[in-house]
Amino acid sequence: MAITTITITTMSSTSSSSSSSCSSDSMMEDNIQCAEKIILKWKIDSHSHSTFVSIFHKNNTIEATLFLNSVSNLQRAMHFLSSNDKKSTNISIAQRSMQIAMKRLEKEFHQILLDYNHNRQHFISISNLRLIAETMISCGYAKECISVYKITRKSTIDEALSHLGILQYKHSHIKKMITAPDLQNHVKIWLNAFQIAIKTVFHEEKFLCDHVFSSYPTIRNLCFTNSTKEGALNLFTFPDLIVAICKRLKSDTLFVKVDLYNSISDQRPEIDSLFSHESISSVKLQAESCLQKLGDSVRTSAVLRRSELLASHLIHC
Repeated sequence: MAITTITITTMSSTSSSSSSSCSSDSMMEDNIQCAEKIILKWKIDSHSHSTFVSIFHKNNTIEATLFLNSVSNLQRAMHFLSSNDKKSTNISIAQRSMQIAMKRLEKEFHQILLDYNHNRQHFISISNLRLIAETMISCGYAKECISVYKITRKSTIDEALSHLGILQYKHSHIKKMITAPDLQNHVKIWLNAFQIAIKTVFHEEKFLCDHVFSSYPTIRNLCFTNSTKEGALNLFTFPDLIVAICKRLKSDTLFVKVDLYNSISDQRPEIDSLFSHESISSVKLQAESCLQKLGDSVRTSAVLRRSELLASHLIHC
């Protein structure tokens, strides 16, 4: 079923203008009815327990194109009617159809995002996500689009970090680690997780945001911030607490702190690049703070160790 593209022309004479108005109204009604028919076909039934079938499934390419074209034409019809015939009964019909369409696209967006990490055809997924995002945003549903992205991707990022061994670090946990004999094992887990988090987890998330929201820089930065900021800040809580608690306990963890410092320092360019935007710059600032604290602590520990070695040497002499 073809969707007619809406065109609006202005006639110079009164009779021509009247004829054009009737023709335009008729065209609007036809387009709304045509769009409604296609949109209702994919209406989400909240009471249905049937398996979800995506419009963007590889075998539904034509259906996906028809659906998006219908939404686009419906949006143009709504804009025309709101400017030329606000009392038209077709406005309420169009608004209802638009709400149904957006509900469907929210579900599609959520599902594709959920499947993204398990789908090897990332190019196709990103292309579909971008189409959905641009359609929702252009139709005035940016808030809903951002909300779905945040909820879906933040949980994915948090789960990925958890699988790497990153915990919700607290003072009491780190204190137990420092006084335990297996501190080195905990540090090794963090060092490995940190490398993967920066190079893979956050890097891939940045790539996804940049491509899905390529036409909307503000939304792109907001979505990346929403999905990664909390996890990234928590990541740097580990070395931060190590320094603070070691200082208080006067624990000898010189080599642990050296390893932490070197790891963060090595990833500094990537950290600065990933978290450069103002909305998420707090992550970059925390990384800088960690390096400063670790560096100061390493120098202090090294001086103390040299003093102890010198004192020991003098005693034996």
